[in-house]
Amino acid sequence: MRPVAAIPRRHAWCFGLVLYGCAAHTGLEPIPVGKLSPHVSAGGPVVAAFGTRVPIPYLTAGADYGLAPDITLSGNAHLLALAYGIAGFDAALSWFPRQGGGLAPTVGLEARLLAFASLRSQVDERLIAYPVFSTSAAWRISSGLLYAGTHLAGPLPRPEYDPTPESFMWSPFAGYRWSLGERYALLTEVKWHGVNIRSDQVAVSYLHPWGRGALAPLIALTRRF
Repeated sequence: MRPVAAIPRRHAWCFGLVLYGCAAHTGLEPIPVGKLSPHVSAGGPVVAAFGTRVPIPYLTAGADYGLAPDITLSGNAHLLALAYGIAGFDAALSWFPRQGGGLAPTVGLEARLLAFASLRSQVDERLIAYPVFSTSAAWRISSGLLYAGTHLAGPLPRPEYDPTPESFMWSPFAGYRWSLGERYALLTEVKWHGVNIRSDQVAVSYLHPWGRGALAPLIALTRRF
């Protein structure tokens, strides 16, 4: 990864696959009003490195806040990006129009804005921002939570080498939230970044089923109140 302003357009797909939805999806249920639930997340697309396949160790830290019985605010700082001279942050509002019970899932709709700024000097452009819309469904299974959903991000940069690029990136995900006592939970998630994008359009060798997008294993630790 290189500074935001120094990333060539021909590598825009590579950059996007790393950044879009690079944290586990913690907005699965509403947070009680006035309560704060901090979390950390790690993981990213699997790439070829050191003679094997390893996930990018992308690290974020943030929190969810209960604004209303069916509305949660959240934000994340993108910590690994700082090592490359980039400040990254995202903020989101999640609405839960249906809260589950029995076989019925809790349904979440989320609007998020990702923003990244170069911290280096002598650059022409310092800021890029990407909107992301997410949906999720979560079912209580025993003391945990089984969930699935999708991210839709864009509009994407238009690489010069592709006359008909994809305008948006679609990334389905699924996972399970494990209860670790009364206060903590561990999320284990797999996300398929950019399932609608051919992997031969990127500059990095990702783990890509059927030549599409990139698979990303993710974990997150949350504290509940």
